[in-house]
Amino acid sequence: MNFRDLEYVLAIAKHGQFSQAAVACNVSQPALSNQIKKLENELGVELFLRLNNEVRPTAFGQRILQVAETILSDVQKIRDTATEFRDPEAVPFRIGMTPTLAPYLTQYFSELFSDQFPRMRVTMIEDLPQKMLDMVEDHRLDMALVAKVNNSAALDFTSIWSEPLFLAMRHGHPLCTLDSITPEDVPPHDFIRLPHSFGYELEDRLPKADPAIRVAKRFDLSALRFETICRHICHSDDCTIVSALAAEQFKRDQWPLCFLPFEGPGHLRNLGAATRPGCPRRPVLNRIGAYILDRPPGGVTPTFKA
Repeated sequence: MNFRDLEYVLAIAKHGQFSQAAVACNVSQPALSNQIKKLENELGVELFLRLNNEVRPTAFGQRILQVAETILSDVQKIRDTATEFRDPEAVPFRIGMTPTLAPYLTQYFSELFSDQFPRMRVTMIEDLPQKMLDMVEDHRLDMALVAKVNNSAALDFTSIWSEPLFLAMRHGHPLCTLDSITPEDVPPHDFIRLPHSFGYELEDRLPKADPAIRVAKRFDLSALRFETICRHICHSDDCTIVSALAAEQFKRDQWPLCFLPFEGPGHLRNLGAATRPGCPRRPVLNRIGAYILDRPPGGVTPTFKA
């Protein structure tokens, strides 16, 4: 028995299938299945019930899961403690960002890490907030940039900046003549939104995604990528929401868009770093925060406190 065996046991219990557990553990399914069978032979008791469409822990397996979680948690604490005593730049750093952040921060964070940690290997991963939070909990990410309202109660949140939300539309759109707008005044028949939250409280007050409202549209759009929507509104009467960070980038790139600020509460989002409690990379986060305080990205207001 070894630590890897225990990782396989936990992965199978989590995913309920050998195939998905093998993908999560980055091994082939036959290799994982064979190792679990060897472990069961060694212990003399079955860990899992193999059913038609799923795998369930036996009563013995349930007991072993509790022990395995404790053991692997203690092993991770040892690794985390070792990380605290190593040269920060000798340990690779993995940071996650949402699709509404990553396109506008790749250059900024590349320059940040080059300035602060020139010898550190950094990997930026783009994914949806919930997936990134799961990756932080599973130690696959050191940190994820998310809005506070999207953060998990199991993770710590360190505020880094706040930024306002805008309604974006093409130049010449009738709404461009306004100084500001309320969520309730956004035209539902012209509004396109992503299926996931940006992290602003006022999003609940914006028009809901309803194909019936837009049925009169000669050309309609449903998109998963934020930039697809933004390119579409450059040549249509539709509109969408964008953060200040994205708006500033679109202005620099000279996109034919105008940006209307929202009125009232909920138009600011608190964006920050989601990390595991007791994360050993806190010194790295502190230096990231200090850099942002001194040289923030365009459109945001730093909120970091060491």
